[in-house]
Amino acid sequence: MDKRSYEERLELYFERAVQAWILLRDEGGLVAALAAAKTFNSVDRQIIIAVIDSLSTQWTREEDEFVKEFIKSLDELKEIITARDWTLEDGVAERNRLKMVNPEFEAALVKGDPDVFARKYPKYFKMFSK
Repeated sequence: MDKRSYEERLELYFERAVQAWILLRDEGGLVAALAAAKTFNSVDRQIIIAVIDSLSTQWTREEDEFVKEFIKSLDELKEIITARDWTLEDGVAERNRLKMVNPEFEAALVKGDPDVFARKYPKYFKMFSK
């Protein structure tokens, strides 16, 4: 049984969705990250913005083109998330979009199951699996 709170699991789900999107080029990861972000209240949304800022800052000094694209993608995601204060209806619409793109990711979002990404990409997420 996972001892983390639903909010902690959702934050981890968001983080892993972003990794799946950026590092593995899984567009379902982007939709999953957006669906999770739109589920958060404004306070929790600030936490994930801080996570994005931290990831960007860690890699800012790198000159590698992949890293530059990584940072650019994070900045774009941050712009989308901070564009406005998302409503419950926005969250439901994004979840429905996710259900169409990847029903497994959507079911995991509802449950607060961040390990869905480790199951889909076991080699990459090996360190995260139970």
